Amino acid sequence: MIMTFTVILVPQAFAQEFTKSTFFENVVVVYDLKLYKESGNFLMKKTSGDVEVVVGLQSTSTADFNFSDKFIEKIQSENIVQSIVFTNMGEIDHDGYPVGCVPGVKGDEQCIMINLDFTEIKKFFTDEDKQQIDGRINRVHTETQRIGNSLIEQVNEELGINAKFHSVYIQTAMTEYSEEDDETQQLVSAVYISPKQTSYNLINNFSKLILSDKITTGGGFYDIAKEFSRDETRNLTLYSGEITGKTITPSTVSLTIFPTDDGVRYLLSTSVIYRNVASNIAEIDPLEYLNITELQRSTYFDDEFVPLDSLLDLIIVTPENEPIMIGSANTNIIEKISTVSDIRNKGWFFDSPYGSFIAGKFLFGETSSVTNDELKLEIIPWDGNSQVEIQSSVLEDMIEGEIKEEPEENQSQYVILAVIIVVSIAAAIYYMKGYKR
Repeated sequence: MIMTFTVILVPQAFAQEFTKSTFFENVVVVYDLKLYKESGNFLMKKTSGDVEVVVGLQSTSTADFNFSDKFIEKIQSENIVQSIVFTNMGEIDHDGYPVGCVPGVKGDEQCIMINLDFTEIKKFFTDEDKQQIDGRINRVHTETQRIGNSLIEQVNEELGINAKFHSVYIQTAMTEYSEEDDETQQLVSAVYISPKQTSYNLINNFSKLILSDKITTGGGFYDIAKEFSRDETRNLTLYSGEITGKTITPSTVSLTIFPTDDGVRYLLSTSVIYRNVASNIAEIDPLEYLNITELQRSTYFDDEFVPLDSLLDLIIVTPENEPIMIGSANTNIIEKISTVSDIRNKGWFFDSPYGSFIAGKFLFGETSSVTNDELKLEIIPWDGNSQVEIQSSVLEDMIEGEIKEEPEENQSQYVILAVIIVVSIAAAIYYMKGYKR
């Protein structure tokens, strides 16, 4: 489950006005210290934990992600479309062979997935479909491919790719094709494939075709994403399914397009997984696996006070019987957020600083960079009962009534911003896999 909460921020009068950009950059670092891994029908023990890193660039503006108006209108005209995902992701199966984004896709192929609302697809069922043994599933395949085919030509043109139809893939585990609504959103995908490109070539192509100059020349997290796409092994063995030994996976590039009620959201991400590398985490340096000693924001944000548009997420997952806690931090701890004043100084905001699931975000405040020494955290075992060193940060909701009671002529001085902060392992997996919800 992805946990979210909303922060209502009411800024006072500052030298720089608090704003929210259309562009957002995010790094997620996940320490997965669970040592047992499924392999076929067996449960095998690994020697060390894994570290997953994903760098994401998001926007809600075609000024940042240069898609044509025709393309956007086409997506929005199909209310059934939940997302369109491109990914060159590959995984190693239980037999050690590379496989693609969905079953049947080979390791040397990349995917475009046009994800549709399964509930809406079921509305195409006819009485004849319901009477036939395979009527419903055949209708799902027919309608999903029809809708996908109506979009793929435009998608190919925008991305500079020539993907061909591969299959229809139902992303949720369902055995019946009933017309009853399910609380869980169900997706069915029209899958299209093309020869796999390297992540570096993809980032370069997307930089020319899609990303604005303001992003590609702004440095920051974009430079990290591009560096990861080079697939340097960093003195590690390339992962091929081993349970032991330090390895690194090839990078994955994913581009996701989400239609929303008021427009479209775009997400471009690059990710890698370091396997069997995390054995001793008495001290965490979140930048260690980014291979940098300083994390810099994009110059996109120069001369703006946008403290929530560059974020570093840290997630640590341990076995349930081995809880830990954050003993100390080398920089400021943001104990609460209720006004903009609370995020003017850079620091850590911890939603969960102890237990078997640690989650925190680093906010830059008014600064443009942070060093690895500033980000380091001390991690110590926790028995589940003793006093914890660092408490969970608090979000104090502002009372909207206090704003509404202001005279109308004074209300314009307030900026009310709802920020969704995602703090779960599912969020990291969502970023890395691109299409998983």
